[in-house]
Amino acid sequence: MATYKGIKGVKVVTKASDPTASEAAGTVWYNSTSPTALKYAIEGAGAWAAGGNLNTGRYAPGGAGTQTSSLCYGGQPPLTDKTESYNGSAWTEVNNLNTARAYVGSAGASNTSALCFGGYLPAITDITEEWDGTSWTEKADLNTARKSGPGGVGSVTAALCFAGDSPSGRTQNTETWNGTSWTEVNNMTTTRQELCRGIGTNTAALAIGGSEPGIVGKVETWDGTSWTAANPLNTARQLGAGFGIQTAGLVAGGEVPAATNATETFDGTSWTAVANMATARGFLASGQASPQSTGIIFAGYPSSVMDPTEEWNDPVYTIKTVTVS
Repeated sequence: MATYKGIKGVKVVTKASDPTASEAAGTVWYNSTSPTALKYAIEGAGAWAAGGNLNTGRYAPGGAGTQTSSLCYGGQPPLTDKTESYNGSAWTEVNNLNTARAYVGSAGASNTSALCFGGYLPAITDITEEWDGTSWTEKADLNTARKSGPGGVGSVTAALCFAGDSPSGRTQNTETWNGTSWTEVNNMTTTRQELCRGIGTNTAALAIGGSEPGIVGKVETWDGTSWTAANPLNTARQLGAGFGIQTAGLVAGGEVPAATNATETFDGTSWTAVANMATARGFLASGQASPQSTGIIFAGYPSSVMDPTEEWNDPVYTIKTVTVS
């Protein structure tokens, strides 16, 4: 008769206490306090769920915050300055940007703290604005004006802007923000625009996808000093959305060139396809400060401007028990 050791190559172990369900997924064990109870852990599927719709449908806006504290600003058509705040269930209109624009770079930790930089109005701009939870204030300009998906990550005191479409064409220029001004730092390894929304911080970021001009799945990592090529996406895309950190990120949607709902997670080394969004779309935004486990995306454009919000939740792990004699 087949045994567990014969199938798996290891014995069923006895533990003094149960491990966490996520740590134990795919294993079996006995708990010494109940030696006749064989235990195992299973992993459910991560999934998208519908959130509250935006009041103003739009595409190519900026986005900041988390699943329960997000901000959406700018976008088109027509070019808008409208800003909305999300509390985990509904969007509320708040004070507008000073300058209406779309295709902006964005960063920020919550719906009370965000940064908007660059964009299109209809000329390419270098304008930077900071949100304090009540109103937008113009700050120091970018050194290189840019639009069309300039990557942006970080906070209102420590942000990163990279790539995009500048007045002289696609750029690989990278700039860091210290809360007061932008400083040029080392360029990306490839010149591109229309990236997916950036993931990470201004010292540990991911630059994902884009066009150069063909749509690419290229990924680069930023370590605070320089960019390094990393493993590519499984589905090359542009103008998608992302959230998480450099070693635990998620990217969703975008154009391939048609709008896609494909979702992938990153573990610091490789990308894995997971459950698709309900609605395929590109030109969307995200709460970039969200952890990979509980993120949010909103807006977009498949065939018309969009107001839907979708919320991502990581897999649920469960410990099961089998009583044996």
